[in-house]
Amino acid sequence: MSMSDEELGTLIQRHATRHLPPEGLAGRIARAVRAEAVVAPAPPPVRRRRGMWQGLAGFATGAATAWGLALVLLATPVPPADALAEGVTANHVRSLMASHLADVASSDQHAVKPWFAGKLDFSPPVVDLAAEGFPLTGGRLDYLDRRTVAALVYRSGPHVINLFVWPAPDAQAQPTVRSARQGYQLVHWAQGGMQAWAVSDLNAAELQNFAALLRERTAPAPSPK
Repeated sequence: MSMSDEELGTLIQRHATRHLPPEGLAGRIARAVRAEAVVAPAPPPVRRRRGMWQGLAGFATGAATAWGLALVLLATPVPPADALAEGVTANHVRSLMASHLADVASSDQHAVKPWFAGKLDFSPPVVDLAAEGFPLTGGRLDYLDRRTVAALVYRSGPHVINLFVWPAPDAQAQPTVRSARQGYQLVHWAQGGMQAWAVSDLNAAELQNFAALLRERTAPAPSPK
């Protein structure tokens, strides 16, 4: 059955009226949109990346500072006397631990001194101080200052004294200088073209007395006028 235009229009209007949105729906939608807008948005990716790069930059700065300090410490030269003192002490301790104090064990200076002949490119001064309480007990080869040196062994009661001797870098005499390392006393000096380092667990006064006696006995004879 056909329907006139007027009847069709009336039907559409009636159908649309039945499906109108509920009253107040538009207001509720607007309020919901405003509530969603109140929630803080997540930080944009650019800001997060900036924070990450700032953290990496701080870490790199700290690492560079630490490396710079390490390089400064490594580049700081160790004074020669300090380096030698460490080497002398280490060799003294090693000789006691290895129970290898002497390659030639003798209290006779006339037996010890010739033993070094042909083993060194110099002749170390060897004296016996038994009368003064420091008997000679032997000698051996050792290594210090990047070269082979003479090690003369003395005693004072139960105490061992290692005396290391090798040519001085110049012929200028140097006064006695005392120091201490790892609980050991050290005395060093230069005289007669030789430098000497004495090390022991003796007290400082006794070791200085040993050095003074040795210097007196090995002092070069005065040149005739």
